[in-house]
Amino acid sequence: MKTINMNTPRTLRNALMIMAILIMASTLLSVNNSAAAYMRMGVGARIIAMGEAGTTVTRDVCSGYWNPAGLTLLKDVEIATMYNFGLNLDRNHSHVALGSRLKFGAIAINWINAGTSNIDGYDAAGNPTGTFSDRNNSIALSYANEYKRLHFGFTPKYYLSTLADETESGFSLDVGAKFDLSQYLEAGVMVRDLYSTFEDEADKIPMEASVGIAAYPFIGVTFAADLKWEQDEKPYPALGAEYWTSLGKDPEADSQLNVITVKERNTWKESFSYAQTGIRVGFNQKEGQNRFSVGTGVRFRNFQLDYAFRLNNHAIFSDDHIISLIFRF
Repeated sequence: MKTINMNTPRTLRNALMIMAILIMASTLLSVNNSAAAYMRMGVGARIIAMGEAGTTVTRDVCSGYWNPAGLTLLKDVEIATMYNFGLNLDRNHSHVALGSRLKFGAIAINWINAGTSNIDGYDAAGNPTGTFSDRNNSIALSYANEYKRLHFGFTPKYYLSTLADETESGFSLDVGAKFDLSQYLEAGVMVRDLYSTFEDEADKIPMEASVGIAAYPFIGVTFAADLKWEQDEKPYPALGAEYWTSLGKDPEADSQLNVITVKERNTWKESFSYAQTGIRVGFNQKEGQNRFSVGTGVRFRNFQLDYAFRLNNHAIFSDDHIISLIFRF
């Protein structure tokens, strides 16, 4: 946790005004449909296990999805990958991301792939025509920077959907911000699909907005709370908690060493000696359903492995078992 001077009320008021403006922007459109619905499934086992309350606590390369402002907390290069093993009905959902901290800010590229295979096809007379697939892809490029205690970012996204032999593409834009309220508190805001367009004008993507707060009362403990809503839908809460404990050396103990020293000591044995394990719980009421989630993870100096189980409480769709990896260089 970093020490922050709180004698700047004007900066706090300005940041809160920016957050309020972003939130009010979510009421500008009124069309709501299911275009790009797979984008609401989330990425990264860590945040999913925390009830998808990721607006403020996101701080790795997956921030390109949850809130691009979180990319400012990247220390160097990160590569992330995720796969959902629990999907039924021949569905799939995966994610790959690459991000880096640069002199002029932080950037990340995210690719999300989702779809359904082996769909039975029929002609107008009801005769079988074989099987086909529904493929959906999203490619996003995020940029983030910071000014004092305010972190901000944006993510333009390109959509490509293929159903049988028909292809459709679109574009949308996400914006987000985070503000360090104190050494122990952060606030965040995210507007997903602030602007969107598809080749078929009827396929407008519904805008989604969220505001959140995160608390760090003790070392290794995180509490997160988000309020989320989507166009023409009721707001719903998302809550999460996380606890990390060390298995080996404190990974921050050598934070004052120079880069050359760290690189010389960064052997495989050294990497595994800096081990931590974490547990997570979460809850949200997305789509009016009580959805619980739990998860765990282990992290070392150069990589992190996370698992999440999400109880979808859905009559048709199965529960989720999600694995994700993050490599740091």
